[in-house]
Amino acid sequence: MKFSLTTPRGALVDTDVEEITAPGEIGEMGILPGHVPLMSALKPGVLTYRTADHAGVVAVGQGFLQVAPLPVTGDAHALDRVLVLVDQATPAGDVDRPAAERDLAAADRELGAWKGELDGAYVALVIRRQWAQARVDASARLAPH
Repeated sequence: MKFSLTTPRGALVDTDVEEITAPGEIGEMGILPGHVPLMSALKPGVLTYRTADHAGVVAVGQGFLQVAPLPVTGDAHALDRVLVLVDQATPAGDVDRPAAERDLAAADRELGAWKGELDGAYVALVIRRQWAQARVDASARLAPH
């Protein structure tokens, strides 16, 4: 499968993969070759992918995942293409885990003390917490502490 992970800053991953696991808005999803076409919202979490010779782990923010056939010129068969567009992403190896843990603790404190409406500011705080948790979790998959 062709896999592309892109943020507003540009492509982070563009490679052939054997499988992908992504944090769908309604639950974790696995994508293998031959998957039915789909479009899904993503929530902040850990995205993993496996190529023929290595595995990748990336903390991703909110976004979308699309699985669609990619026609191959001169071939009657089609390859799968998985396109992931997210607002932010960090490879697990680049995560500053102590900073992510501080961000997570701060978001937890703010959520615990929240007295306001469950409005856009509250949702933004929840997403900020999910992004911090995604970075902690991605880092932990490489080097558990």
